[in-house]
Amino acid sequence: MKDSLLCLHFILCIVYLIKFISSSPTVVDCPATSLIRETKNEICPEEQDYIHGKLTYLGPKLNTFFSSLKTVDFDSETLELLQKKPPIMGLAISGGGYRSMLTAAGFVMEMDNIGIFDCLSYISGLSGGSWILMDLISQEFNVSSLLSNWNLNDGLLKGIPDFDIHQNDIISGMNEYNDVLVKRMVPLKDIPRSIFNNFEKSLQLAAFLLEKKDEQKGISKRGIGPLTKFVDFFLQRTNNYGGGREEDFDDSEDSLFGSIKSLHQVIQFYIDLHLNVRPKKTKGFTVSFTDYLGNAFKKQLGNLNNQSSFSKLVMTSTKFQNFEAPIPLFIANCRNKHLRDVIFEFNPFEFGSWESKLGLFVKMPYLGSNIEAGNPSRCINGFDDIGFITATSSSIFNNILIYIWQLTAQSSRETMKAIKNIMSIFGLGNEKLDEENFRQVSLNSLDTDYAVYQPNPFYNYPSIHNELTQNDYLYLVDGGEDGENIPLRPLTIPQRNLDIIFVIDSSSDESNYPQGKKLKNILYKLQNEHTDSDSYSIPNFDTINQYPIALGCNQQHLPIIFYYPNAPHSYNSNTSTFKITYNESEVNGMLQNGRSIFSLSSNSRHIDCVGCLIAKRSIENVNASRMPKICTQCFDDYCF
Repeated sequence: MKDSLLCLHFILCIVYLIKFISSSPTVVDCPATSLIRETKNEICPEEQDYIHGKLTYLGPKLNTFFSSLKTVDFDSETLELLQKKPPIMGLAISGGGYRSMLTAAGFVMEMDNIGIFDCLSYISGLSGGSWILMDLISQEFNVSSLLSNWNLNDGLLKGIPDFDIHQNDIISGMNEYNDVLVKRMVPLKDIPRSIFNNFEKSLQLAAFLLEKKDEQKGISKRGIGPLTKFVDFFLQRTNNYGGGREEDFDDSEDSLFGSIKSLHQVIQFYIDLHLNVRPKKTKGFTVSFTDYLGNAFKKQLGNLNNQSSFSKLVMTSTKFQNFEAPIPLFIANCRNKHLRDVIFEFNPFEFGSWESKLGLFVKMPYLGSNIEAGNPSRCINGFDDIGFITATSSSIFNNILIYIWQLTAQSSRETMKAIKNIMSIFGLGNEKLDEENFRQVSLNSLDTDYAVYQPNPFYNYPSIHNELTQNDYLYLVDGGEDGENIPLRPLTIPQRNLDIIFVIDSSSDESNYPQGKKLKNILYKLQNEHTDSDSYSIPNFDTINQYPIALGCNQQHLPIIFYYPNAPHSYNSNTSTFKITYNESEVNGMLQNGRSIFSLSSNSRHIDCVGCLIAKRSIENVNASRMPKICTQCFDDYCF
């Protein structure tokens, strides 16, 4: 009987591993056409074709929306104009962890409720905002199914407690910021030490269990690695270890893991992550903590049907094929050679940067291919994993690790030993990972908090010689680490010709609410990119409070930025960026508040003004005199 069970377990393990191997990067034939595109002031042909189809689809949708407005009465000629030349619309979702995801989910649901979500041509997200994009893609862009697979009552990263980190403490790059980390021991005083006491105890228990397995006959001789030990541990009973030390650990519900059983579940969670990531590593690709976070995200989705390629998921979506969905843009920053504000974007068609430093894109399905000087030598499909891309845009994991490492620097040798064992499970530990390496003076021995994109598709590209092309790798991090926590700039590029961009900002400027600081950073950046006064005016953000404002209304060559700050319209939505568990009541409160932010608590006049702002560019480009008078009052109320 025992042998039969072991045989069954082995077969299940093989099936389990095959499932993940089949969705890992795969070698394919290289296409005859070039994989690299120089921007040359235009979007790629695939994006052009999609936008053309989208605008054709938009006409009837917009007509229905405009006809539903209460006080705005567009005449028949204006409605015909708006159908023939519909506005190009976008939505930018800021970072902010689950706070951003839940707030934006409610915001999107309300947009869908009044009939304009399907009218969006683009949707961009970074950090927590990118989680909405990932969920939309996994749900084939059906807004009604948003969050249906997320168990928000169970932490995204099991065993990690909720705690807060100040926005200006979000960094990456252990090697480059050792001095900064040393100085940041002070902010840690704001985080109750008790939060981590049980976390440390649990890690010590894990180390103890590993050690006891080593002491068992035959184990140490076989040289079994930590992962195998943990798997073996789960197949054994835990009450036979003895020795007295296990009694030191709290087995009550008050402890972090609650019980030995809960600890099993936590460790199994990370074992599963390791099994999911391992095929990528065995195929020769560099892995980092971002790969593990990406697989944690995919665990939340649960309905990918063994398909996790970003480009394939989007291209096979029925709504996308019918031009009913917006083009999703994931945003990240590059950290090669101390770079801070070079933005990269992932869209279903390609990956790259519009920045003057690069101006290159690679076809998204072939991300991960060996390309040098623009010439491919080995082509790959499947590297564009939706979880990996989402995690690349999210800083939550690397910052939690930074703080845990800081705390560990003040901890006991037992805790550091436990951390070493846990790290080795991920395949990230090495001979340098000893007790000394957790002290502040040696913190820079690890550099695993970047998302590593290797090979670099732009390596040695002719005529471009800088940090982005001189190495065969790209280090990418959270899209908000440059102070631009709103993925706005990729939507403002002239090549995309947007008319209006909605922004939902859930940044943490003060008490986990925004005060326009991140938008201000972006506006200054846009001003610096223009040598003349042809840019947005920067408002006094002290007067914004909780109401939306519109920027660029009177500058017809610019898209209107319709900025909505997160505010407590119906619920106190200023939860911590690093709060990773929400009960049902909290979820409902956050979602409803997101709805209220967009609709101003179901204010019909506000929705009418939304319609006026959507139509503004299209009407003015033909005949401004056709603008309804009620719209003029809306512009006076909202436009800065």
